[in-house]
Order: sequence, then C-alpha cells, then structure tokens
Amino acid sequence: MKSRSGNAYLNKLISGLDVIIGLLVIGVVVTVSMNVFGRFIFSYSFAWAAEISRLFFIWMVLLGAGIASLTNEHVAVTLFKEKAPPMLQKIFALLAAAIIYAVCISIFLGFNNIVSGYVGTTPFLGISKTVLYSAMVVMAILTIIGNTIFLYKVFKRGAA
Repeated sequence: MKSRSGNAYLNKLISGLDVIIGLLVIGVVVTVSMNVFGRFIFSYSFAWAAEISRLFFIWMVLLGAGIASLTNEHVAVTLFKEKAPPMLQKIFALLAAAIIYAVCISIFLGFNNIVSGYVGTTPFLGISKTVLYSAMVVMAILTIIGNTIFLYKVFKRGAA
C-alpha cells in the first residue's frame, strides 16, 4: 500500500478516514437512489432521505478536505510560486499557512458561537444541527494538523 504521508499514525488516520468517506459515499448513493426511485415509481419523495443524503454529503466533502490538507494534496495555484526564487517561495508558504490558520481559528470561534446559543434540529429526523456543523470543526482540526506538518517541513527542509 502506498504511503500518503511519512508517519505511520497519520497513515492509519488517513486510511480510517478513507473508509469513513467510502461509507458516506455509499450512504449518499443509496439515499439519493431511494429518493429517485420513490419519486418515479411511487410518486412519493422521502424527505428523510434528502436530509440524510445532505448530512452525509457535507461530512464526506469536509472529511475529504481534511484528508487533502493532511496529505498536502489540496488545490493550489502554483504558477507564480514555482517561478519565484526560493526565499519568496518560503514567504508564500508561510503566508498561505497563516491564512489557513486564520480560517481554522474563525471556524472554531464560529462553531463555539453557534453551539452556545443554538439548539436547532433537522425538520424530519430531529438530528441536532450541531452534528452537521461539527463537520467543519473536524475538517479544521485535520487542516491544522496538515498545516502544522507542512510548516514543519518548510522550516526543516526549507522546501515550500
């Protein structure tokens, strides 16, 4: 099996998240298919299926974003960075890391504000919206871990 990071613990975390994302994909496909089948065969829409598929999809996307951060495979514009001198590349890397940390901190602060005064639930299943919003926090934690590993590599090896 190809190692996606240099750390065995991180590889286990990524593999576990890959399995969870795979299960979420299956869940989205099943619930959406049930809803489509219900609409066309029975002329009835399963509202709970739309709710569950939305929840699964949000978690799937945000966990995928967290994995992309852990493996440094996220979307990046590298046209200018690759043409810049090494010192400027390092500055770009540090600036990008600072922006990522700022976004993650704002996610934590926003989540704290939402949870402290909000106790809403989904309309049909009554699932706490905190479960939905928690996906952002999990993604932010994974992103901070990935960003910290990236910064360590920038300072240790000088690579951006």
